[in-house]
Amino acid sequence: MRGRDEQVTGGVVAARLRRVRPHLALVAAGAPVVGAAVTVVLGGWLPGLVVPALLLVLGAAYFRTRRFRPRRWPTAGAVLGALGGAYLGAVSPWLSPSAVLFGLGGWLIARRARDSVLRPYTPDLADSPVEIPWRARGAPGLELLVAHDRITLAGGRGRFRLVRPMVALSGVGAVEQVMVARRATLPVPGVGELRVTVTPGPAVRITVPPGEWIVPTDHGREIARLVARRKELAGAS
Repeated sequence: MRGRDEQVTGGVVAARLRRVRPHLALVAAGAPVVGAAVTVVLGGWLPGLVVPALLLVLGAAYFRTRRFRPRRWPTAGAVLGALGGAYLGAVSPWLSPSAVLFGLGGWLIARRARDSVLRPYTPDLADSPVEIPWRARGAPGLELLVAHDRITLAGGRGRFRLVRPMVALSGVGAVEQVMVARRATLPVPGVGELRVTVTPGPAVRITVPPGEWIVPTDHGREIARLVARRKELAGAS
Protein backbone atom coordinates (compact mmCIF):
# COMPACT_ATOMS: atom_id res chain seq x y z
CA MET A 1 0.00 0.00 0.00
CA ARG A 2 1.44 3.36 -1.01
CA GLY A 3 1.38 6.18 1.52
CA ARG A 4 -0.20 9.48 0.61
CA ASP A 5 3.18 11.24 0.70
CA GLU A 6 4.70 8.62 -1.58
CA GLN A 7 2.07 9.30 -4.23
CA VAL A 8 3.47 12.77 -4.88
CA THR A 9 7.19 12.13 -4.76
CA GLY A 10 7.51 12.93 -8.45
CA GLY A 11 5.68 14.38 -11.42
CA VAL A 12 3.77 17.55 -12.16
CA VAL A 13 1.76 17.64 -8.93
CA ALA A 14 4.83 17.17 -6.76
CA ALA A 15 6.53 20.03 -8.59
CA ARG A 16 3.51 22.27 -8.03
CA LEU A 17 3.45 21.46 -4.31
CA ARG A 18 7.17 22.18 -4.01
CA ARG A 19 6.78 25.54 -5.75
CA VAL A 20 4.14 26.77 -3.31
CA ARG A 21 5.99 25.79 -0.13
CA PRO A 22 7.76 29.16 0.12
CA HIS A 23 4.41 30.95 -0.26
CA LEU A 24 2.81 28.91 2.52
CA ALA A 25 5.89 29.40 4.70
CA LEU A 26 5.57 33.17 4.18
CA VAL A 27 1.89 33.08 5.15
CA ALA A 28 2.62 31.04 8.28
CA ALA A 29 5.76 32.87 9.40
CA GLY A 30 5.53 36.40 7.97
CA ALA A 31 3.29 38.12 10.53
CA PRO A 32 4.72 36.29 13.60
CA VAL A 33 8.31 37.10 12.62
CA VAL A 34 7.47 40.76 11.99
CA GLY A 35 5.57 40.86 15.28
CA ALA A 36 8.50 39.44 17.21
CA ALA A 37 10.95 41.85 15.56
CA VAL A 38 8.76 44.87 16.28
CA THR A 39 8.35 43.81 19.91
CA VAL A 40 12.12 43.62 20.37
CA VAL A 41 12.85 46.86 18.50
CA LEU A 42 10.20 48.87 20.38
CA GLY A 43 11.14 47.36 23.69
CA GLY A 44 7.73 45.80 24.18
CA TRP A 45 6.67 43.28 26.79
CA LEU A 46 9.05 40.42 25.99
CA PRO A 47 6.91 37.65 27.57
CA GLY A 48 4.35 38.68 24.96
CA LEU A 49 6.58 37.04 22.34
CA VAL A 50 4.79 33.82 23.20
CA VAL A 51 1.90 35.09 21.04
CA PRO A 52 3.79 35.27 17.71
CA ALA A 53 5.56 32.03 18.63
CA LEU A 54 2.20 30.34 19.11
CA LEU A 55 0.88 31.77 15.84
CA LEU A 56 3.96 30.48 14.06
CA VAL A 57 3.48 26.98 15.46
CA LEU A 58 -0.23 26.99 14.66
CA GLY A 59 0.35 28.22 11.11
CA ALA A 60 3.04 25.65 10.40
CA ALA A 61 0.92 22.84 11.86
CA TYR A 62 -2.14 23.92 9.90
CA PHE A 63 -0.48 24.03 6.50
CA ARG A 64 1.33 20.78 7.26
CA THR A 65 -1.91 18.92 7.99
CA ARG A 66 -3.84 20.65 5.18
CA ARG A 67 -1.14 20.49 2.53
CA PHE A 68 -3.36 18.36 0.28
CA ARG A 69 -6.45 20.58 0.72
CA PRO A 70 -5.61 23.80 -1.18
CA ARG A 71 -9.23 24.95 -1.16
CA ARG A 72 -8.86 25.91 2.51
CA TRP A 73 -5.59 27.81 2.20
CA PRO A 74 -6.88 31.35 1.42
CA THR A 75 -9.20 31.47 4.44
CA ALA A 76 -6.46 30.15 6.71
CA GLY A 77 -4.02 32.70 5.28
CA ALA A 78 -6.44 35.54 5.98
CA VAL A 79 -7.07 34.42 9.56
CA LEU A 80 -3.39 33.92 10.38
CA GLY A 81 -2.47 37.25 8.82
CA ALA A 82 -5.23 39.10 10.66
CA LEU A 83 -4.23 37.57 14.01
CA GLY A 84 -0.59 38.47 13.44
CA GLY A 85 -1.57 42.00 12.45
CA ALA A 86 -3.79 42.30 15.53
CA TYR A 87 -0.79 41.42 17.68
CA LEU A 88 1.18 44.21 16.03
CA GLY A 89 -1.67 46.59 16.81
CA ALA A 90 -1.48 45.53 20.44
CA VAL A 91 2.27 46.27 20.49
CA SER A 92 1.77 49.74 19.00
CA PRO A 93 -1.53 51.54 18.26
CA TRP A 94 0.14 53.03 15.20
CA LEU A 95 0.25 49.54 13.73
CA SER A 96 -3.47 48.83 14.16
CA PRO A 97 -4.14 48.76 10.37
CA SER A 98 -1.78 45.77 10.21
CA ALA A 99 -4.64 43.38 10.97
CA VAL A 100 -6.35 44.30 7.72
CA LEU A 101 -3.16 44.53 5.67
CA PHE A 102 -1.69 41.25 6.90
CA GLY A 103 -5.07 39.52 6.58
CA LEU A 104 -5.45 40.65 2.98
CA GLY A 105 -1.85 39.78 2.19
CA GLY A 106 -2.21 36.31 3.69
CA TRP A 107 -5.35 35.70 1.68
CA LEU A 108 -3.80 36.84 -1.59
CA ILE A 109 -0.61 34.81 -1.17
CA ALA A 110 -2.47 31.68 -0.11
CA ARG A 111 -4.96 32.05 -2.96
CA ARG A 112 -2.12 32.27 -5.44
CA ALA A 113 -0.58 29.14 -3.93
CA ARG A 114 -3.94 27.34 -4.17
CA ASP A 115 -4.38 28.27 -7.81
CA SER A 116 -0.82 27.22 -8.62
CA VAL A 117 -1.58 23.71 -7.38
CA LEU A 118 -5.09 23.27 -8.81
CA ARG A 119 -4.79 25.14 -12.12
CA PRO A 120 -4.71 24.08 -14.81
CA TYR A 121 -6.42 20.80 -14.03
CA THR A 122 -4.46 17.89 -15.49
CA PRO A 123 -4.88 14.09 -15.23
CA ASP A 124 -1.82 13.98 -12.95
CA LEU A 125 -3.95 15.40 -10.16
CA ALA A 126 -6.09 12.25 -10.16
CA ASP A 127 -3.07 10.18 -9.08
CA SER A 128 -2.29 12.48 -6.16
CA PRO A 129 -3.90 12.85 -2.72
CA VAL A 130 -4.80 16.49 -3.45
CA GLU A 131 -8.47 17.31 -2.83
CA ILE A 132 -10.00 18.71 -6.04
CA PRO A 133 -12.89 21.21 -5.76
CA TRP A 134 -15.37 21.67 -8.61
CA ARG A 135 -17.71 24.66 -8.47
CA ALA A 136 -21.37 24.09 -9.23
CA ARG A 137 -22.82 26.22 -12.02
CA GLY A 138 -25.68 28.47 -10.96
CA ALA A 139 -25.42 27.52 -7.27
CA PRO A 140 -23.23 30.17 -5.59
CA GLY A 141 -20.82 28.76 -3.05
CA LEU A 142 -21.61 25.11 -3.75
CA GLU A 143 -18.71 22.81 -4.61
CA LEU A 144 -18.17 19.13 -5.20
CA LEU A 145 -14.97 18.05 -3.45
CA VAL A 146 -13.20 14.93 -4.69
CA ALA A 147 -10.62 13.74 -2.17
CA HIS A 148 -8.43 10.64 -2.38
CA ASP A 149 -10.96 8.62 -0.36
CA ARG A 150 -14.32 10.44 -0.48
CA ILE A 151 -16.54 12.95 -2.24
CA THR A 152 -18.30 15.81 -0.46
CA LEU A 153 -20.86 18.48 -1.26
CA ALA A 154 -19.69 21.64 0.47
CA GLY A 155 -20.63 25.28 0.45
CA GLY A 156 -20.26 28.51 2.35
CA ARG A 157 -23.91 29.53 2.16
CA GLY A 158 -27.20 28.31 3.57
CA ARG A 159 -27.45 24.88 5.13
CA PHE A 160 -24.40 23.61 3.28
CA ARG A 161 -22.32 25.72 5.66
CA LEU A 162 -23.21 23.35 8.52
CA VAL A 163 -24.23 20.10 6.81
CA ARG A 164 -21.87 18.57 4.27
CA PRO A 165 -23.00 15.29 2.71
CA MET A 166 -20.00 12.98 2.35
CA VAL A 167 -19.65 9.54 0.75
CA ALA A 168 -16.62 7.25 0.77
CA LEU A 169 -15.35 6.38 -2.71
CA SER A 170 -16.14 2.76 -1.99
CA GLY A 171 -19.82 3.72 -1.80
CA VAL A 172 -19.89 5.75 -5.02
CA GLY A 173 -21.54 4.08 -7.99
CA ALA A 174 -21.84 5.37 -11.55
CA VAL A 175 -20.59 8.87 -12.33
CA GLU A 176 -21.65 10.31 -15.67
CA GLN A 177 -22.30 13.56 -17.46
CA VAL A 178 -25.95 14.30 -18.22
CA MET A 179 -27.90 17.18 -19.75
CA VAL A 180 -30.48 19.10 -17.71
CA ALA A 181 -33.37 20.49 -19.73
CA ARG A 182 -34.82 22.94 -17.23
CA ARG A 183 -34.10 24.60 -13.91
CA ALA A 184 -35.07 22.55 -10.87
CA THR A 185 -34.44 22.36 -7.14
CA LEU A 186 -33.63 18.80 -6.11
CA PRO A 187 -33.25 17.26 -2.65
CA VAL A 188 -29.95 15.68 -1.59
CA PRO A 189 -30.71 12.00 -0.83
CA GLY A 190 -30.28 11.09 2.82
CA VAL A 191 -30.13 14.76 3.89
CA GLY A 192 -33.71 15.90 3.54
CA GLU A 193 -33.19 19.53 4.49
CA LEU A 194 -30.66 20.16 1.72
CA ARG A 195 -31.53 21.19 -1.82
CA VAL A 196 -29.42 21.74 -4.93
CA THR A 197 -30.50 24.17 -7.63
CA VAL A 198 -29.82 22.59 -11.03
CA THR A 199 -29.67 24.93 -14.02
CA PRO A 200 -30.15 23.97 -17.68
CA GLY A 201 -27.04 22.54 -19.31
CA PRO A 202 -24.44 19.89 -18.53
CA ALA A 203 -24.40 18.29 -15.08
CA VAL A 204 -22.76 15.33 -13.38
CA ARG A 205 -24.90 12.55 -11.95
CA ILE A 206 -23.33 10.57 -9.12
CA THR A 207 -24.94 7.43 -7.77
CA VAL A 208 -24.64 7.35 -3.97
CA PRO A 209 -26.57 5.58 -1.23
CA PRO A 210 -29.54 6.02 -1.04
CA GLY A 211 -30.01 7.75 -4.42
CA GLU A 212 -28.04 10.16 -6.62
CA TRP A 213 -26.50 13.62 -6.59
CA ILE A 214 -26.98 15.85 -9.60
CA VAL A 215 -24.55 18.76 -9.64
CA PRO A 216 -24.65 21.36 -12.44
CA THR A 217 -21.17 21.64 -13.93
CA ASP A 218 -19.50 21.85 -17.32
CA HIS A 219 -16.82 19.38 -16.19
CA GLY A 220 -18.83 16.19 -15.82
CA ARG A 221 -16.47 14.08 -17.94
CA GLU A 222 -13.40 15.23 -16.03
CA ILE A 223 -15.11 14.50 -12.71
CA ALA A 224 -16.17 11.03 -13.91
CA ARG A 225 -12.60 10.19 -14.95
CA LEU A 226 -11.21 11.61 -11.70
CA VAL A 227 -13.55 9.57 -9.49
CA ALA A 228 -12.96 6.41 -11.55
CA ARG A 229 -9.19 6.78 -11.29
CA ARG A 230 -9.25 7.41 -7.55
CA LYS A 231 -11.56 4.45 -7.01
CA GLU A 232 -9.10 2.36 -8.99
CA LEU A 233 -6.20 3.56 -6.85
CA ALA A 234 -8.13 2.95 -3.64
CA GLY A 235 -8.97 -0.57 -4.77
CA ALA A 236 -5.34 -1.24 -5.59
CA SER A 237 -4.08 0.03 -2.21
